Amino acid sequence: MICQNCEATFESKFCPDCGQKSDIHRISIKHIIHDVVHAFTHADKGFLLLVKELLVRPGFVAREFMNGKRKKYFNPLSFLVITSALLAYFSYLTGYLEALTAGSTQRAGHMPQLMTETFAIGAKSGKELTLFLMAPLFAFLSWLFFIRSKYNYAENFALNSFIFGEAAIIRTAIFIPLHVIFPELTKQFLYFVYEPLFIIYLVVAFKQFFGGNIFLLILKAILVRILFLVFFWALIFAYVYFKHLIFK
Repeated sequence: MICQNCEATFESKFCPDCGQKSDIHRISIKHIIHDVVHAFTHADKGFLLLVKELLVRPGFVAREFMNGKRKKYFNPLSFLVITSALLAYFSYLTGYLEALTAGSTQRAGHMPQLMTETFAIGAKSGKELTLFLMAPLFAFLSWLFFIRSKYNYAENFALNSFIFGEAAIIRTAIFIPLHVIFPELTKQFLYFVYEPLFIIYLVVAFKQFFGGNIFLLILKAILVRILFLVFFWALIFAYVYFKHLIFK
């Protein structure tokens, strides 16, 4: 038969050139629902498999993806887009990000307007910041700290897309519900539970991906996290400052 996608001639269930199935059915609601469910729950690949694998072996998953297992796992950028959207949606519904920056915004109210706007952007633009600032910045810092490794910036970005995507799932599934149940403890859960867990997760990911001395990895993970937070807020403040400078 002739492949309807790339027009190659073949005699099997899948086109050898593009991989499309030979059995092409008419699009229906039933098939759309089936494809969506299949993409998320497939036993050998899919979204849920990736979430499960990243929970305990994030560095190994990233290395497998780099080494050619591209069909087994979601594309890291696609994974980050989906998980960031989920986190942003449920944060909006529950007021999670606003609760995290509420005290900072109130304190900034006694400071110049620039600080107030900086914290407001952090509260209202979680998805955009994750995609366009958090993961790229974190990738740059991990590339810088592990510059002697064989991995380039793009591969560090893929690793950190997996890390931030899994972190978004954890915050959506655990920390947003905790915020809803215990709203007065939202910041305590972030500072004293999420942050230590994230550092541990980062150490595990770096150990599995880069290898090396565990104590040096712990130090690098902590430094990467601290520098990330410093540069993250500094870049947002710089954006606000130059926006006022240009449009004043």
